[in-house]
Amino acid sequence: MKEIVKEHPLRPIILRVDLQKPLLDFEKKGLEAHYLMHDQTWDMLQQLKAHYQALEQLDFEIAELDYLLLPIEQDLDILEVFLKIKDPSVLPFDDKDDNAEINIDLGEFYKGVAYHNQRLQDMHEDLESEYDWFIKHFDMIYEKESWIDEQLWDDIHQVYRNYLDAQVDIVTLDRDQEEFKGTLSEVHDYQDRYREYGESIFAAYNELHKRSEETYRRTEVVNQGLNKLPL
Repeated sequence: MKEIVKEHPLRPIILRVDLQKPLLDFEKKGLEAHYLMHDQTWDMLQQLKAHYQALEQLDFEIAELDYLLLPIEQDLDILEVFLKIKDPSVLPFDDKDDNAEINIDLGEFYKGVAYHNQRLQDMHEDLESEYDWFIKHFDMIYEKESWIDEQLWDDIHQVYRNYLDAQVDIVTLDRDQEEFKGTLSEVHDYQDRYREYGESIFAAYNELHKRSEETYRRTEVVNQGLNKLPL
């Protein structure tokens, strides 16, 4: 018996083989399936990591745009009260603040709204791309349950069924398969974390988008009201 070690980025594949026996077609196909499973799982892990990192960037941008929206909304509250669009009760003032003087630089205000709107539009393309990949990936998982085709497992089982004729020591193949399944389970766990994170990011974006659109509409109404004021 000779031990053969194949260094793979996912995990080392270690098998013992009897080179005195010929390598038959069923075994060649089965071992190729074993190696291909490693390749596919490694490739999927890299894709999941890359898309997880893309979600982290979107998470940062969403939080930043959430933060930038706050002063715009506060200025709108004041402007809407000034234009009698809203009752003064919306402002966080008490009786002592009745004579408070509030100055809003309209040029900076409109600039801030335009900047926010442009940032949201710029982010939309990246978010849409990530959402499309997310949906396609989990549609595939829902349909096939795995990125590994069921036929590959069948190809490996042919080696078990004909182990007496196989070069590979069936004990080492079984051990290596079990270790691979352990690694595969870890990648599935990572996939679950990616799914949960993606769902939270897309929900946060939808909330940001809804809030932003409402703010832009409020801005249009305020702008119309200001334009009607006598000079």
